[in-house]
Amino acid sequence: MCVIELAMPTVTRPYRAQLASSVISSARASGYRVNVVAYQDDYGLSANDYLETRRGACDGMLLYLVGGDEVNPNAFRQPFPIVCLGLCPTSGMVDQVLADNVADGRNIADLVIRKGSRRLALIGPQGVFDGRAVDPAVRSRGWDRVRGVLEACREHDVTLDPRLIGVTTSGWTIGTGYRAMMRVADSGVDFDGVICLDDPLAIGAMFALRELGRSIPDDVQVVGFDNVYDAAHMVPPLTTVDANLEWITGAAVDLLARGIHDPVGEPLCFQRESPILLRRSTR
Repeated sequence: MCVIELAMPTVTRPYRAQLASSVISSARASGYRVNVVAYQDDYGLSANDYLETRRGACDGMLLYLVGGDEVNPNAFRQPFPIVCLGLCPTSGMVDQVLADNVADGRNIADLVIRKGSRRLALIGPQGVFDGRAVDPAVRSRGWDRVRGVLEACREHDVTLDPRLIGVTTSGWTIGTGYRAMMRVADSGVDFDGVICLDDPLAIGAMFALRELGRSIPDDVQVVGFDNVYDAAHMVPPLTTVDANLEWITGAAVDLLARGIHDPVGEPLCFQRESPILLRRSTR
């Protein structure tokens, strides 16, 4: 039986835990066994350092990178094929499978605007953001979603007020979503829609809005990304962009199988938009 290694920085965050579970299911369906390595949590290493120092045999690797990960091209030169899940800083060297986060951000913002919200709050940018443009040199899942939101805003002649942008300097969690939403509310600027860059942020924002006496979705529509387990069980259930995990992990395992059995093939990149799951946090 072939052994696949799934290398991730951590598996403790909701999206990553669901991704790992989906990888295991897809790999088992194809007859592969999966070893999961959390290189940051287990060894305190970056992706690059882990690739350059890892030991042990495997037949192929699924590598999950987060925004800001820098990997030396030589680190990808391993005795087994690698498929990157998500953005890869060294495109063209290894296979990639990822969601089209720009399109996903555009589609969810378009939905909120078409359903009547034009004074939008944005929760989750991890750095200074003026509401107008994203540095072209910056690529990550979150910033690509922001790019899509901006595209929809321009199409509908909607302007993001910088006072309604909830920057999060730490990870995307329920707590950071709650605190960012409270800071936005404290600005005194009115808003009728909240776009959160992932579901835990949106769940935290919903707790804050409930505490503030704002009705969802009558007063404020709220949306998120990734369809984590808890999203469907919120009150009201959260409208979200599906993580498309079954497609991502299935395609990644298929690409890895191709690399195992045909190692001379040219690197490929598979990308597609994710569906929106309409629930009662939007009108």
